[in-house]
Amino acid sequence: MMMNIAIAAAVILFAAAGYLAFMNSRLIADKKREAYIPPPASEYTVYKTPQFTREDERTLTPIGVMEYEDPQGPMKVYLCRVRHKAEDLKLEEAGDVFLSHLKAARDRGTLRFYRTVEEALQGQDEIRLTERLTAVAKKR
Repeated sequence: MMMNIAIAAAVILFAAAGYLAFMNSRLIADKKREAYIPPPASEYTVYKTPQFTREDERTLTPIGVMEYEDPQGPMKVYLCRVRHKAEDLKLEEAGDVFLSHLKAARDRGTLRFYRTVEEALQGQDEIRLTERLTAVAKKR
């Protein structure tokens, strides 16, 4: 009889410990999810310039860059994350503007290159967009 009570108590203890471990792991997972703060939706822009300067670097982080041949010489178009709180474009809107420049240069035959700035990417949305841009740039 005592043995049955001891076994029942042990089973209840193990069940409670298992439940507590499960709840703890869920709590940790929720905390990690809450800790990730994606970049705000409206902080992207498309920047067209022959040369990216140090002044530009203070407010813009390029995540994609293309270069094409313009009548005045080489021109670059940057898809950038904006570092200040200005209202610019959402990622998809900026991506569409950049994509139109990319397709136009590719179709005219003036596109020199497109590259993703891998080390600057933040989040799956930026990765998916730059993969799409790479695919468009490779179509000739």
